[in-house]
Amino acid sequence: MGKYVLLCIAILLPLLSGLLCYYIKKPAGRKIITGITAITMFCVAGEFTVLLLKSGGKLVISMEGMPFDIGWLIKLFDIALMAYIAYIGVTLKKPLIVLLTLLQFIPFTIFEIIMVPVEPENAFVIDYLSLIMILLISVIGPIITIFATGYMKEHEHHLGLKASRQPRFFLILYVFLGAMNAMVMTDNLSWMYLFWEVTTLCSFLLISHDGNAQAVKNAVRALWINLLGGIAFLSAIIVIYQNIGTLSISEISSAPHAAGMSGLLPLGLALLCFAGFTKSAMFPFQSWLLGAMVAPTPVSALLHSSTMVKAGVYLIIRMAPAYNGTMLGNVVAVAGGFTFAVASAIAISQRNGKRVLAYSTISNLGLIICCTGLGTNAALGAAMLLMIFHAVSKALLFLCIGTIEQGIGSRDIEDMQGLMKKMPFTTVITVIGMVSMMLPPFGVLMTKWLAIEAAVGQPMVLVMIILGSAFTVAFWAKWIGIILTMSYKPKLYKEDLSFSVRSSLIVLVSGVLAASMGIMPIYNRFVKPQLALFNVDSSTALTGNQGGLWVHNSDNLIVGGFDSIVLFLVIFAIMTIIPYLLHRTRPEDVKPPYLCGENTEDRRGIEFTSPGDKIDNVVVHNYYMSGVFGEEKMTLWANFAAVAIILIMFGVII
Repeated sequence: MGKYVLLCIAILLPLLSGLLCYYIKKPAGRKIITGITAITMFCVAGEFTVLLLKSGGKLVISMEGMPFDIGWLIKLFDIALMAYIAYIGVTLKKPLIVLLTLLQFIPFTIFEIIMVPVEPENAFVIDYLSLIMILLISVIGPIITIFATGYMKEHEHHLGLKASRQPRFFLILYVFLGAMNAMVMTDNLSWMYLFWEVTTLCSFLLISHDGNAQAVKNAVRALWINLLGGIAFLSAIIVIYQNIGTLSISEISSAPHAAGMSGLLPLGLALLCFAGFTKSAMFPFQSWLLGAMVAPTPVSALLHSSTMVKAGVYLIIRMAPAYNGTMLGNVVAVAGGFTFAVASAIAISQRNGKRVLAYSTISNLGLIICCTGLGTNAALGAAMLLMIFHAVSKALLFLCIGTIEQGIGSRDIEDMQGLMKKMPFTTVITVIGMVSMMLPPFGVLMTKWLAIEAAVGQPMVLVMIILGSAFTVAFWAKWIGIILTMSYKPKLYKEDLSFSVRSSLIVLVSGVLAASMGIMPIYNRFVKPQLALFNVDSSTALTGNQGGLWVHNSDNLIVGGFDSIVLFLVIFAIMTIIPYLLHRTRPEDVKPPYLCGENTEDRRGIEFTSPGDKIDNVVVHNYYMSGVFGEEKMTLWANFAAVAIILIMFGVII
């Protein structure tokens, strides 16, 4: 297939699939549509990969010669989108939404309609960074929609809905995917702004999907916070165009412009970073993503893995060459490192599984942005690798927690004790997903190690990354411990999962393992060529060879890295031996613990007879240290500190 055909399919097929799901009300029809769409999007992502590798790393698609002016069509869509968002504000009686929309509409009209800027010659430019995002969107996104076909049936059953709202739900999901694909492929900053705002609207509609008061309240918060980012994005467009006379993203981010950093260009780049902060839920904007947890689990998985929040880090990474080595880059690194450390600390105090995953997402996004601000080849390489590994692992974990919630009726971590006996299939996959976020040789931990090595020249950032990494181990380890805690009864229950749910979990856990084992070829094939296109001068560099990744200094000496193949062989041996030994253990060989009284005869090991001949239950639970790391203890001062960092960022620029 040609690049024009692939472009149309990647953007328009999700929209078509969404419309079909909307008008075909039968669940069987939806399942067929989601299956065909998934296979097609997988193929499109694969074809893009082949074309890009053959083209030498860049696909350029021009819209010249079209029978109509697409630029004006995009502007009309922009106006219609703003009008609809303002309508939402009026309907919900939220004057802030209307005000923020007007603050976008007025400058947009003046700049786009009256001034009429010159459009870039190439409407779409696809490089390796775009390809990475296309693969995440077009592979993980359809998997989540397949999962949703099974999940939403049970979700609506628990809600007691008389009329299904799934047609609307799947329409918005697919529009989201199409807008994301368009956003990461366009080279026109104004077009990117439209698709950016489409994702804002879709997130509002998805978060408020259940229609209860809490869902609407949290959706409104997500809308106005992201509208703030939209105002910053539009302001950046105007400032940058007035300064350098182009809307081409590739030209704006090119190194020659960065060397001068003259006029108002630094301010425009800072505004783009601010927009990225809001979309990626950096402190102090994290509340919208935490509130999004009220949405159905497929929405959480989509927002946290391959779409919404990744749009923010994509923008910041895309512009990295333009502010590399500047004070702006240094402040971006501090802002990201601060979010990483604080979000990881607060996650320790959380008992709600989805909130733990939410804070984990916020912290990892902070680390990606931190690495981008550091700006060295090694740091940018770590940022792009972490973007990949985090997307796959977090999509898996959100689908797992959604499955667990439907299985036991709770998101509380403490209610997951003994889960291995109740839901053994889901538990094993969940543990693999959690381990992939915290231990070697999985990719997330490896990229954190690279980030530490890249930050040695900035002590403040280095301390933040080390603290955040330590906190990360704490909250994952205690969660793993509680779900693997089992009674002494040998009986295992067989899970009754739908094909869509089971297959989605299997595909994603396979992706987690494959991505981590393939970290070296992933780096060599996708990340290293993009670093070469960025052309960032750096004192450190990454190489992928001999089964691992290695950090080199300016003298080309190895100063850090790891051998992923050896680590995987060791971990694989451990993962094989331990289950084998446990399987050979006979129930009669397991000795119950002493419980300060006579154990009961059921051999569960969690009840004993107290001195008053009363059967008492043993209470086993984690420490959450809410007095130290609780949200009420940390959020307020963390938000003040984050606001101060952002003010410093603009102060330094001005």
